[in-house]
Amino acid sequence: MEHDAAYEQAYRQARAMLDRARKDKTWTAAIEQVRDYQRLPPAVVLDIDETILDNSPVEAAVARRGGAFDPALWDTWVRQERATPLPGALAFTRYAASQHVAVIYLTNRNASEKDVTRRTLARLGFPLPEGDETIYCRGDRPEWDNEKSTRRAAVARLYRILLLIGDDLGDFLPGVRTTPEQRRRLAAPYLNRFGERWILLPNPMYGTWENALYVSDTPLNDAEQLRRKREQLRSMDDAIPAGSAR
Repeated sequence: MEHDAAYEQAYRQARAMLDRARKDKTWTAAIEQVRDYQRLPPAVVLDIDETILDNSPVEAAVARRGGAFDPALWDTWVRQERATPLPGALAFTRYAASQHVAVIYLTNRNASEKDVTRRTLARLGFPLPEGDETIYCRGDRPEWDNEKSTRRAAVARLYRILLLIGDDLGDFLPGVRTTPEQRRRLAAPYLNRFGERWILLPNPMYGTWENALYVSDTPLNDAEQLRRKREQLRSMDDAIPAGSAR
């Protein structure tokens, strides 16, 4: 219940901020949008996975199997078109479209999964106007990799971006694939945007936050990843009196 309530709360806040943003021609959410945007048509930019679509069944399958993310299993899941809308997402995107705000989906799904992603979104009832490019995938262009900033910049040349909505710091800022300390410093100047221009949704399953716990120049095995995760845990050891027990 708490998970669903958090999503409903976030999208209710997004709707309130959208109404504010539409009335303010100077309003923009994207740091990539730097000039001459006031007369551009408005848009909201959303991530897809764990932002508007629920993929928890495939994450459960990975957990049951043990081990790391499996690209083949993920691709199979995507092509089965079994993902479902997350609470509040469908109502929000439909509301935005009804207010003549373009709904742009900016995802790190592969370009090879674009057609099936479009079918999934259309079948579920998400706004997808004919003739407009509204899904921006990783690999659509050679320079469009996991870093979303170049795609946000491309959208910002066409639209005034009113809101950014996602489940990962990379949905808002570039350069987030770094250490936890550097991520905090990177986000610090923009904290006032969260809950206003930026709507961040919870994702405890995966994300750049996890990779930040074991940044390495070389691949790490499961045991080393677990060791580095444990090193990052905040401990109460110093606050517990010596000799105390549960």
